[in-house]
Amino acid sequence: SLAVEIAWTIVPFVIVIGMGAMATKSVVAMKDTSNADLTIKATGYQWKWQYDYVDEGVSYFSTLAQASNEARQINSGIDVHAVENYLLDVDNPLVVPVNKKVRMLVTAADVIHNWWVPDFGMKKDAIPGYINELWFRADKVGTYRGQCAELCGRDHGFMPVVVRVVEQAEYDSWLASQKAARQAAAAPAAQ
Repeated sequence: SLAVEIAWTIVPFVIVIGMGAMATKSVVAMKDTSNADLTIKATGYQWKWQYDYVDEGVSYFSTLAQASNEARQINSGIDVHAVENYLLDVDNPLVVPVNKKVRMLVTAADVIHNWWVPDFGMKKDAIPGYINELWFRADKVGTYRGQCAELCGRDHGFMPVVVRVVEQAEYDSWLASQKAARQAAAAPAAQ
């Protein structure tokens, strides 16, 4: 029947168009980094991350935690099972406030890296000479762990990403202490 064949063609077509419109709306929202509350530039190095709080003038490096670094050494005599968050902890985690849209600018200084935190559902390549963008909003206070997800060299497995999500008041206090430390470090140079 001609009517049945037309219906079999039109109904699936309308369903596919409807699903495509909804999916497009979601993908556009995922890529929209505008109206962010905070912008942070993450620069990958072999084998650490540098975080620059773009509007705050705060910058620091984040490297593998000392306990993990000591345990990973050959003949260290340290049981890696005794080290909490072995290879997934850093000395200086990225600190962000809870319930805020955080825009990340991701790049690299040497080779291709990848900034990845599975709990945020975000993963972005850090490519030398390019700046990629992503954004996330953490709804719960806590510590979120990830890794460089790109084979970036011999010690690739020792480049974790740790994000500490805190309340706004704690974030403001942390930010003030970072600025004070930076000013204190710059004071002897100015004299």
